[in-house]
Amino acid sequence: MANAFPHLCGPLRYLLVLDFEATCGDAVKKMEVIEFPTLLYDLHEGKVKATFHEYVKPEIHTTLTPFCTELTGITQETVDAADTFPDVWKRFQEFLTTHGLLEADTMDTHVFVTCGDWDLKTMLPNQLRLVDADHGFDENGRLVAPYNRWINIKAPFKKKFNMTRYNVGMPGMLKKLRLELEGRHHSGIDDCKNILRIAEALLADGWDPNQTPRSVSAPAPSR
Repeated sequence: MANAFPHLCGPLRYLLVLDFEATCGDAVKKMEVIEFPTLLYDLHEGKVKATFHEYVKPEIHTTLTPFCTELTGITQETVDAADTFPDVWKRFQEFLTTHGLLEADTMDTHVFVTCGDWDLKTMLPNQLRLVDADHGFDENGRLVAPYNRWINIKAPFKKKFNMTRYNVGMPGMLKKLRLELEGRHHSGIDDCKNILRIAEALLADGWDPNQTPRSVSAPAPSR
């Protein structure tokens, strides 16, 4: 089978497109993940190979604010019926393991892709510490691989359009690429699909994610 993007030059085979949704509102001081979606995209085949998508039951602010439901479309009934983060996190590890993505010798074959740095720089470390999941950190308090590095899709987009001095969001990127927003903005799974559409447009125009510098995690805050 021919490579979908023959211009790629490097070890990357997969993109893991991730976009958390979290509890939010004026009264919410510690945000918790309530939607955990990831698309596993095969760069060789040019298609989504697998999808991980679960909702998560919050444990601190157990009742969603009206603002949160209006923003994300996630209802109280949905999170009440979901498992808490430790169980969902365990299943996500199993998802990655199933696809051979947690082996030491495969770490350079895949990278997370997000829209912004918040998901892996802020939200995941904070969530892991909330549930005392120390196994997610190394001895220096940093996230372990593969969660400790990612491509912020804004970086190659801004480079392509010479917009390095400007902030840009997902709707703005789609508009610039003449793509319609599909689904609901701030639905985690729909956002993943739209981030992937942006990535595919950049790939078709010659972007090579092997050459894009990674964002990296900072040490988690001390207790």
